[in-house]
Amino acid sequence: MSKIISIGTAVPRYRTKQSTILQFMQDRYHNDTASRKLKILFNYSGISTRHSVIPDFDSARSKNELFINNELPNVETRLTIFREHAVPLAIKAIERSFEKIKPTLKDFGITHLITVTCTGLYAPGIDSEIIEQLDLPRDIFHTSFNFLGCNAAYPALKLADMIGKTSENARILIVCVELCTLHFLPKNNNDNLLANTIFGDGAAAVIIVPENYPDEKPYGSMTINGFYSLLLDKGKGLMNWNITPVNFEMVLDSGVPDLIGEEVEELVEKARRKLNFISQKIDQWAIHPGGKKILDNIKKQLKLTDHDMQYSYKVLKEYGNMSSPTILFVLNEIMYAPHNNVETIFSLGFGPGLNIETAIFTNG
Repeated sequence: MSKIISIGTAVPRYRTKQSTILQFMQDRYHNDTASRKLKILFNYSGISTRHSVIPDFDSARSKNELFINNELPNVETRLTIFREHAVPLAIKAIERSFEKIKPTLKDFGITHLITVTCTGLYAPGIDSEIIEQLDLPRDIFHTSFNFLGCNAAYPALKLADMIGKTSENARILIVCVELCTLHFLPKNNNDNLLANTIFGDGAAAVIIVPENYPDEKPYGSMTINGFYSLLLDKGKGLMNWNITPVNFEMVLDSGVPDLIGEEVEELVEKARRKLNFISQKIDQWAIHPGGKKILDNIKKQLKLTDHDMQYSYKVLKEYGNMSSPTILFVLNEIMYAPHNNVETIFSLGFGPGLNIETAIFTNG
């Protein structure tokens, strides 16, 4: 087995209330029907604030960086800003992950670096820049998961777990960084309106080691027990992520929450059987907060309580959906919450495909 010994999270400087973002978007859509739909979606989003690397979403700020007047920036312009901001935010998350353990980043000796993003692409990529800026060994193992969507942290965790199981000296760093807000587009359809309601920017870093690595107090560790994934073919057209000349466009059909709700009970049981956790009680639920209706449907179908779902709702409220780092924000809340006993954690995420990912951890 391998284990997570630290999680660090970071969000960009511009924190904006959901009500303020609503006003920005209504102004940009400049359409009465779209404005009414946006108001309904925002009021029921379960989100209070979101963060962005750009100041544009609050008219009280003095300057817009990307969305100037009514002109639409092209994808090249958006990716230029991604390149400027993504790595500093990723490094901020990495630094926070090392603040929680005794070894410094320099002394820890990272052997493997895994980077994750779907909101910006260029080469050499963010992995190369992180190696350079943190002065990591130039012969370090490094790889990237790109353009996989909201559940991309799971394949990164799977790879890190495999490395940890096969190399007793491995010191693995995962960092997910997404700048979703750069891809705002005032396109008047239900998919676009919903996407503009929920997405924000953020980054998260995870440090993973083999099981022989000594635990440190007061935080301890989170053991990775296994993964189970399932591709729902009938959801193939409900969630897509496309590159257009203007932006990276998220297709997020309103039918996604209902489909996930219909499938989640059987999915959890399949995962528990495969991972041999069928007889064990699940103490904590780490559900990707893809949207309030998704969380509500999962809670209803699995007969969970608000307490069971508290960390997913908390992350959604404070940050919105940040794509790949979001589930790591939830795991961060669970890992550093007070607990007296060993806890079994069931995690669930979903992305384009419709691809469902699950994982089971032990905290304590």
